[in-house]
Amino acid sequence: MKDDVVKHVGIVSRINGNHIQVKITQTSSCSSCSIKSHCTSAESKEHIVDVYDKEAAQYHVGDEVWIIGSTSMSRKAVWYGYLFPLLILMALIIGLSTWWGKNNELSIAIYSLGAVIVYYLLLYFFGNSNMKKTFNFMISKINGFLN
Repeated sequence: MKDDVVKHVGIVSRINGNHIQVKITQTSSCSSCSIKSHCTSAESKEHIVDVYDKEAAQYHVGDEVWIIGSTSMSRKAVWYGYLFPLLILMALIIGLSTWWGKNNELSIAIYSLGAVIVYYLLLYFFGNSNMKKTFNFMISKINGFLN
């Protein structure tokens, strides 16, 4: 099970009902992580992670906790964030250049990039509730089960 788990140490920054916000600060352990090249937390100093837990009352602002996710969740994030948009872009470039010919390169580029922008906007506005179900992190106290 430990090979299928990605965990980071974080500090509880906010609690609202069963919604916990945890601040993760980049540490040197990111350099040994197997998915560091696909992770945005490896590129930034701080990251806020939203966790939904029925037992949120046991945590307090300032508590040091483990944020636990699965590697399959990381792969899904790469697909949604990078690979699906790349496939849309490539399919439209190939399809439109076949249909319109290569004389309309500017139009093909504009339509292809526009489709990727629409994809990200749809993901942002309509995928929010679905993403919360797909990317569900677990939280555990530091002295919890994954030390």
